[in-house]
Amino acid sequence: MFLSMPRGGARTALKPMLEAAGIQDRVETAQIPELCRIITPDHDLIWPNDPDAVIGQMVRLFPGEAKGIRGFFDQMFGILDESKIPFDHDSAKDRASFALTHKRMWAVRNKTLADILNDYVHDPAARELLSVYCGYYGLPPSRLSGFYYSIATAAYLRSGGHYIKRRSQDLSDALQWAIETAGGKVLLDTEAEGIEMEGGKITGVRISGGEVLRARAVVSNASVPATMKMLPAGAMPNDFLEKLKGYRPSISTFVVWLGLNRDIRDRVKNYEIFLRQNYDPEKSFAAGLACDPVHSAVGVTVYDNAYEGYSKPGTSTVSVLMMSGYEPWRRFESDYFAGRKDAYREEKERVAGMLVEIAERRVIPGLSSMIEVMEAATPLTNLRYTKNPEGAIYGYEQSVENAFMARLANKSPLKGLYFASAWTNPGGGFEPCLKSGGLACDALVRDWTAKG
Repeated sequence: MFLSMPRGGARTALKPMLEAAGIQDRVETAQIPELCRIITPDHDLIWPNDPDAVIGQMVRLFPGEAKGIRGFFDQMFGILDESKIPFDHDSAKDRASFALTHKRMWAVRNKTLADILNDYVHDPAARELLSVYCGYYGLPPSRLSGFYYSIATAAYLRSGGHYIKRRSQDLSDALQWAIETAGGKVLLDTEAEGIEMEGGKITGVRISGGEVLRARAVVSNASVPATMKMLPAGAMPNDFLEKLKGYRPSISTFVVWLGLNRDIRDRVKNYEIFLRQNYDPEKSFAAGLACDPVHSAVGVTVYDNAYEGYSKPGTSTVSVLMMSGYEPWRRFESDYFAGRKDAYREEKERVAGMLVEIAERRVIPGLSSMIEVMEAATPLTNLRYTKNPEGAIYGYEQSVENAFMARLANKSPLKGLYFASAWTNPGGGFEPCLKSGGLACDALVRDWTAKG
């Protein structure tokens, strides 16, 4: 699947974040048994938690592309290593020397993933396998930032996948504990409706019910478009608002969750399974935009293979996911939010049934006969619960124009307003969103300290 499970773990970037929040002992993780399983028209592969083994497997499958395959992985890991070299964005000296101190990163700053692949590999099947994690970032190789794909994928290949036990809610609960222990307060079931300003300065946040929480600074983890709507007219510089018009919300998802009446670990031993209908990721992405399960890439996740005891004995939990554009669901929007959902539910059930059929035919024989509970979520579901425009799951698209040094900064042009979400730096994804909060906090502290 693409991003359905809470990723992170002891060997990933999550560890220092948990330590900084003082909750490392409150969050337990389990390592996923392998990186992924990939089923294509010609291959059924398992990528183990060993980058060298993955490279060796690819070289054996495509001996004519051996040099390029090794070069592609070397480039990705080199970019990841360079990203760890200290660099101060506020230092004129560091910025001036960046092209020399971070040569690989500089070389791919304007390249898509397709551009990087073109430098190394030409076999369509090999290229499809090497770009298999595109779904994690929400764009096809022709549009996805090569830098973003390289650094995130290389980090994942090295660390492997981890699942937060028992659920991602455990992390949320731990973060709430940290906030309240430090003297803060978490308001649940409370909507932020507006950012109050006086004399050009932020003075607070208006919440549902009309109460205003006084503040001199605001860190918003709502979507950037929603945050702009919460500001008084004219508060944000026009040039920044024009810049935002050039960004697009990312793709959304269609997900089916299944509760099964038997343990299927004897049938399927893998956790995360990628299904590919062809070797054309551009075609698969277009099918996703059209919410077409037949031609789209599909992901199947068997959660009980994450750790022992995920489900009750004798049962299993499975999800089937595809990337989905918003346009196929826009026609239901008005009726959906007005409570008239009959036509919407009919279409949702149709697509969900197709996804179950694909999973049954290609991964879990007899799946439909084992379903005890079934629920599905569409882009409209994502919009309803997150208020992200078009149900976007990765914030703004992670294109070349909005990645690397061009990614929307955590500090806004408006004094006292900071962004912390998938919509800003470093981008969408589980750990990047947590890191975004840290970057926003760092920016706030620097500004606060500079004031004396």
